[in-house]
This record gives sequence, structure tokens and C-alpha cells, in this order.
Amino acid sequence: MNEKFLDQECIVCKEKFNEADDIVVCPDCGTPYHRDCWNIEKRCVNDELHASGGVWTKSEKGGTADPQTENDLRCIRCGKENQPGQMFCSECGMPLNSNRNSERPFNNYGNSNGFNQNQGAAGTGFNNSQNDGFFSSNQNGFNQQGTDGFNFGGAGVQMVKLTKDSDINGIKLGDFFEYAGHKSMMIANFVRFAKSNVRISINIGALFFPEYYFFYRKMNKTGALFLALSFLLMIPNLIYAGQSGAYGMVFFTMPFNLDSNAFVIIYNICSVISTVINVLAGVYANYWYYKRAREDILKIRSDCVDQQLPESEAVMRIQKTGGTSWATVICVIVGELVLSLGLMLLLAVIF
Repeated sequence: MNEKFLDQECIVCKEKFNEADDIVVCPDCGTPYHRDCWNIEKRCVNDELHASGGVWTKSEKGGTADPQTENDLRCIRCGKENQPGQMFCSECGMPLNSNRNSERPFNNYGNSNGFNQNQGAAGTGFNNSQNDGFFSSNQNGFNQQGTDGFNFGGAGVQMVKLTKDSDINGIKLGDFFEYAGHKSMMIANFVRFAKSNVRISINIGALFFPEYYFFYRKMNKTGALFLALSFLLMIPNLIYAGQSGAYGMVFFTMPFNLDSNAFVIIYNICSVISTVINVLAGVYANYWYYKRAREDILKIRSDCVDQQLPESEAVMRIQKTGGTSWATVICVIVGELVLSLGLMLLLAVIF
């Protein structure tokens, strides 16, 4: 916990913060809350501070701090307390004596992509400023190397620093990393989904192989749904292949002509529907995964609090619930091949 919150008072429950407390802060005014208190209110209740355009500052006597004036030097973006006379925040570079009543850059993005890596750059712009050596990639402007010190910002503004304890729509950023994996580029999408109204992104794996991708991400119910749809829509293709000899031999002869208008129409309709489903999965898979991750993490955290389990147990459960499973993908592929072959043999017996 940040030491500046120690012995300060939560504005909701009026209890003082201690070192063991899980604390989140309002991204606009910086007022600290117990995470449970924030989840109850669902918003910052420091209306007086919001109305004045000020930001929260530590009270030397403890309790709830008084609002800062416009001349105070606590950064409205990252909360860094700066020395009097500074023009820019030493942490994130935000001007300290201007634009205090303007919309906060933390919650407002400058383009449809959500984030820019720097002024004028394209892509997500989600960047990790620490060189911890976990991962590094420049795809879509994403540069991530660990879980300490993440920066992002909109067009024309400097980046905002995030840490593993940053609150992302009620979830710690570190929990998302434990769920998706420290090397996962999915985290940039998670932050973008949480901080903007964007719901669409591109997932190449889900675009071409949606059922396999969802099983890979342990979204088994969604994977089963897409697998069932994929198999049903593939039946006309199996009939055509089994009767036309596309597999090197004719398995059966159906009591209709493959060149008939009815069969051609059904075949084309199934192909179009299959394409639409794949495109739908390709553009929404990342958002569905974000929603699933958020639901799982909230449930795990709630269960661990109820059962009074240690933090290490909560992290272990998050890692186990999330992650990926190639074993499931292989089983699904084998099962789909067996099912397809079984249908072909069944048609061969009948016809």
C-alpha cells in the first residue's frame, strides 16, 4: 500500500487505512477507498472535491483530507505530490497549474484505437516503462516487458503510469496478468475495454479457428457452442465430399443430385453463415475473454475473502482458472475428426 494513505480515513466507511488494506483511488480526484467500499458505491462519492475541481491530498491529522486548491501541486493524472514551483509532474509530465477543470486524460482517449504510444503514433500505445524482461513486442504499438510501471495516454498527451495495483474497472491490473499470462498481449485490450466504449478488436486465431481458440483460452462453453455450429454448418460439405469422391473414394450416394438448386443453395447459405460466425468471433473474442476474465477474478477474490484465504492462494486460483490449454485443443481436434468420420460412415451405412 502507498504510505501516503496510511492512517487516512476512507470516505465511505470512515475506517482508517492500514498496511493490509486493498486500496483503490478515484482516477479523477485521487480520493482513496477500500476496494470493497468502492465496489459498493460504484463511483467516487467525494462530490465536493469533484465540484471544486480539486484533488485529494493527505491530511496530516489523519481522517478525510481537505480539497486541494488550484494552486496545489498534486498531479491530477497520476497523483504524484510535486514540490512547489514545479511546472510539470515529475512522474508523468502533466502540467501542474493548468487544465485542472478539464476532462481527465486518464479516462479520455484521443482516437478510436484507445491509446497512442506517443504523440502522433498509431496503435494501442500501451507501454511498460520498466525493463523487467518478461516480454517485448512492437506489434500495434504495444511494448510490454513486465508488470511494474505501465504507461498509456491519448493523442497529444503524455502517458499515464499504471502499476500492477492499478484499478481496471474493479480489477487489479496484476490480477489480469496472472489470469491471461505475463507474456500475454491481451492486457492492452483489457485496459482499452475497461477505459473506453470500444468493444471491437481483431483476433486472428478466433477469426479462422474460433472453436479451437475458445477452448485454448479455457472458455469451454463458448468453445462448445462454436464447435456445434461449425459442425452443423459443415454437414453439407461432408455430404459433398463423401458423394463426389473428394477424399479419393465415394463413401455413399445420396438420393439427390449434388448439382440440384436446393443443395447448392443450402451449401452456399451454410458457407455464408460460417463466414459471418467466424468474423463475429474474430472481432469480439478479445472482449468476450475480457468479460470472462473479469467475472472469474471477481468470483475468486470474493470466495477467498469469504474463506479468509491468503493472497498466495488467490493468485494461484487465478492462474489456474485462466491461462491456456493446448491439451483441450488437441482433444477437440481429434474429437471433431472422429465425429466427422463417424457421420460419413453412418451415411455410408444408410445410403
